[in-house]
Amino acid sequence: MTATNSPSIPPDTYEELIEATLVALSKNGYVNLRVRDIDAEFPKSRQLIHHYFDGKDELVTETLSYLVDHFSEELDSSAGDDPLAKLNDEIDRHLLGEPSDDFDYWTFATALYEIMGQSHHNPDHQEQINRLTDELVAHFDSIMRDGVEQGVFADVDTLRLAKVLDDLITGAQSKKIFLGNDAALVETREMIDRLVIAQLNSASPSSEAN
Repeated sequence: MTATNSPSIPPDTYEELIEATLVALSKNGYVNLRVRDIDAEFPKSRQLIHHYFDGKDELVTETLSYLVDHFSEELDSSAGDDPLAKLNDEIDRHLLGEPSDDFDYWTFATALYEIMGQSHHNPDHQEQINRLTDELVAHFDSIMRDGVEQGVFADVDTLRLAKVLDDLITGAQSKKIFLGNDAALVETREMIDRLVIAQLNSASPSSEAN
């Protein structure tokens, strides 16, 4: 992951602090998280944590800001001309996770959901997570609207379907992360095919030909 750090923190230190906080959050949860847990994942001196951040809450807020920015960059970087293929790829990427040599999707997701679970106590966290949700919904909506305009998809309420996608993904990932229900991901992917993809394809040229 590429860090967009505060100018006062050396880039490598900033990235290591963010990574350490992500791992510590995913292992310990937000409620039980302590600075010493972050330090256990941080390869440098604990004094640096206290030098740059005023406790765990400030570091968690910075980590959330980093996650939201990283998420936004990933949305912008997605590509593809075929709306159906692009939509399916994006659904799989955000629901099932994307394997990468330098990015553990489920560490990212677990940390995010841990912060989300306590965000009712922190308006700033709520605002950032709502921004992330709105951007994902807008991303799905944009792909589907392109498909409608190209005549690939039926003329449906794409914003409503985009919100359905986000709700289904959030529900499935919550079950995996908090309940250990890995099957929820596959079951939800099948439900998306029935509830969303089928609606989009209901008036496509291929379906009319059949």
